[in-house]
Amino acid sequence: MFIFIKYGDDQHFLANTNCSVLLLLHYARRKLGLYKRDTIDLCDESGTMKLFFLLKTPGEYASKFLTARNTYYVCRVDRGTPGTRLENSYKAFVPLLKNPEPELLDALRTQCDLLERSRLKILRTQEAKKVVPIESVVNLPGKATKSSTSALSQQRSKAAGRSDEEGPTRRSPLYKTRADFYKKDKHR
Repeated sequence: MFIFIKYGDDQHFLANTNCSVLLLLHYARRKLGLYKRDTIDLCDESGTMKLFFLLKTPGEYASKFLTARNTYYVCRVDRGTPGTRLENSYKAFVPLLKNPEPELLDALRTQCDLLERSRLKILRTQEAKKVVPIESVVNLPGKATKSSTSALSQQRSKAAGRSDEEGPTRRSPLYKTRADFYKKDKHR
């Protein structure tokens, strides 16, 4: 089936939807004289974006997403400046029409804002999931750190009259287990 794609100053062309989304967008880019790297999408007359640029599988048939004999507009997806912190942000969805309707512009602006908010929310949740190891500067009596454990074993070996070359000996475990408490009770 075919759809009408409008652009420029009330210009339009027919496109076959019995092809992949990738091929349809490539065809639209070529008809409009756009660069291959330009991110474009289609929106319907009410301004609802089809979000083809976010598809995980652009090989799916366009007829699955588009209604036959309807009119669609080509929109350019403006992103942040490459190489900056905001390069993945969504700045605007710009319809490639000479005089777009104000309602269409409002609908596109609203969708762009919603998409950017959801992108930021995903970023925040990903950052919150990252666990940063925190090293303690205070040695608590109940917990032994690696440096305090090695210092303790060195002090014990010196107290026992051994040098560091012989290696530390361990007379009792650093942490008591449940079995150690039961042993004391049996000997009383």
